[in-house]
This record gives sequence, C-alpha cells and structure tokens, in this order.
Amino acid sequence: MWDRHLSRSRLGVLGQRNFALFACGTTISSLGSAMVPVALAFALFQQGAGPGRVSAVLAAEALPLVVLTLFGGVLADRYTPRYLMILADGLRAIAQLLLALLLFVETASFSLTIILVSIVGIGGALDAPGRNRFLTQLVPFEVLPRANGVLMIAVSLSGLVGPALGGAFVATSGAAWAIALDSLSYIASALMLMRVKTEHRPFPQETSSSLLKDLREGWSEFKQRRWVWLMVCFFAILHTLSWAPLEVLGALRFAHLPKGALHWGGIMSMMGAGAALGGVISLKLRPERPVRAILFWLLLYPLSPLCLSIALPYWAQLACFFVGGMEMANVNVLWESTLQRAVPAEKLSRVSAYDSLGSFCLLPLGYALAGPLALLLGVTNALFLGGLLILILTILLLSMPFVREVSGSTPQELNP
Repeated sequence: MWDRHLSRSRLGVLGQRNFALFACGTTISSLGSAMVPVALAFALFQQGAGPGRVSAVLAAEALPLVVLTLFGGVLADRYTPRYLMILADGLRAIAQLLLALLLFVETASFSLTIILVSIVGIGGALDAPGRNRFLTQLVPFEVLPRANGVLMIAVSLSGLVGPALGGAFVATSGAAWAIALDSLSYIASALMLMRVKTEHRPFPQETSSSLLKDLREGWSEFKQRRWVWLMVCFFAILHTLSWAPLEVLGALRFAHLPKGALHWGGIMSMMGAGAALGGVISLKLRPERPVRAILFWLLLYPLSPLCLSIALPYWAQLACFFVGGMEMANVNVLWESTLQRAVPAEKLSRVSAYDSLGSFCLLPLGYALAGPLALLLGVTNALFLGGLLILILTILLLSMPFVREVSGSTPQELNP
C-alpha cells in the first residue's frame, strides 16, 4: 500500500518500502549490466575480433528484444509483471555466469558467445514490457514522474560507475570478472523483487481472451495515439542510424590505444554522470508539452557521435557525453511518465511492448551495418553522418503539429 505521509517525508518516494526494494534491485542489476558492454567489446577485440564480430554479438542480444517483446507484453498484462521479471533475472544470471566461466578458461568461442548473449536478450524481452505497469502498482499516478526520476538517477549512477569498472577489469584482472559480477547483480535483483508486495487488483478483461486478441487490443491502443507511433518511428531511426554504430564504433575508436578500454569506459561513465544530473533535473521539471520538451532535449543528442568524429581533445569528448547523458535521462523520464499517464493501466504493458518493439526493431540491423559502414566510410565519417541525420530529423519533428497534442496533465486530460 502507498503511504501518502511517506511521500512527504525526507525520503520522499524512497520512503515507500516496495518502491525502495524495486529501485534497489534495479540499481544493482543496472550496475552489473553497465560493466558488460565495455568489458565484452574489448574482450572480443583482444581475441582478434573485428567490428563485424562485435556488431554480431550486440545484434544477437538485441534480436530477441525485437522478436519476443510483444509476447512479453501480453504475458505481463495477463499475469503479474513481477513473476516475469524474476524469471528474466534468473535467465540472464545463468547466461552471464556461463559466459564468465567460458572466458575464465579461455574457451568462449564466437558461436557460444552468440548463444549466451541471445539468452540475455530473451531475459530482456520478458523484463522490459512489464516494468511500466509494475511501477504503476507501486506508486500513484501523481507520483510517477518523481518515481521515474528517482529510478533514472539510480540507473544513471550505475552508468557512471559501471563502464569505468568494466574498463578497469579489462585492464587488470580480465573481462570475465565484470561479466561474473553482472550475473550476481541479476540474482540480487531477483531477490529484491521477491520481497516486493503488491495488492492483486485484477483488471476488467476477459480471462479467456486469446493471445492474438490481446495483441490486437494493444495495437489498437498504440496506433490511436499519433504522437506515440510517430515518436517511436523516430526512436527506431535514432537507434539504427546513430546509437548502434556509436556503441560499436565508439569502442573501436579507442581499441588501438594502450589504455583504450579505460578511455572508452571513462566516456561511458561521464555519460552516466550526466544522466544522474539529468535525473535530478527531471524531478523538478513538469513541462506543459512533454513531447515537445523531449524533442528539445534530443537536439543535444548529436553531440555524442559528432564529438568522436572530429579531432576534439579527450576532455571535450567527456563534456559532450556528459551533456548527452543529461539529454538521455530527461528524454527517458518524460517519455515513460507520459506513456504511463496516457495509457490505461490494463493495456500499458502491451503498449510498452509495441513501444519497445518499434523503437528497437531495427537495432540489430544497426549493429550489423556498423562494421560495413566503418569499412566503407571510415569510423569518423560514419559517426558524423549518423549524428547529423538525427539532428536534421529532430528539427523537422519540432516543426510538426503533433508535438503540441499532448499536455502534461492528469491521465483523464491527456489527448489521444
């Protein structure tokens, strides 16, 4: 039960036991996960893998998110999301533990790595869609923006520490330790979720409805809001043309340096620091037109890929990624809070699943194209082109009427 007196205490939303447990588990698992991209990428580079193989590994994790997210959304709306999230943590813990063991004994073949990271992706597909709905069961609607902001700060602090730790493990004891700790973080998250108590409040829906009917209802709820599907299309383009290449080519940009893993880990940590500050800022902001505010924040995104494409000093690159982290945090908090208030709770997991599917459906393609783009255009040109295209698209979207359709009001007042 939500205690409104606690919401006014010094602890604020963290004074509520169930939300605090959820936030703690999310923070721990995020810290573990934040170590892995740097550690795994440089472990592959050290084994002689090129950008093509690194892209393939990242795509193998992203592909299940595309294929299975809708299924995860239906399950989360039919049953309690908590059970799916615990199952997802268990799957990912086992997969990461096996991968760490293979790296310890130096028998992690490329095919086995692909299989294990795919299992991690399956866990993500089961976990992600139900998180929005689960949060609405922990806090009331008027507290959702603050709760999302607190979660963003926690995840961002993990993003600050995690990449630096991952780079440090690569430079000292080896990437396997970072991946083993990620496995432990999923176990800790599952244990936290087991302790969360929520009231079971069944939604008014037919229990005998079919999977296809549930999917159709979710699709109907998704497509009737023009601002949702237009923004999701934009997110898909951003992830494909810029974010996926940035993850692969950014690491490759530093792979030739003696302390390249530490340098790239430092940049990713600075993005986490910016996101932590962005989370604090998001606690104070209540924009009247949240979609327009999201796009204004996204004008800052191109700084991250563009700063790597030109000969800026390292401190300037750190500053650009810090600003990029601030942008990312505010975009995520505004987007999640607006969806949570605009979509009926009984359909939120399915709409979130369509959101995730649309936003990330082309991410595997982006990873797959990163290597060929680097060979065709060069690393710096590929990063520059991606950042420039996103900047142009953001400016175009800001000129469209739909950005003013949604207000930052109560759920009943949100326009479709």
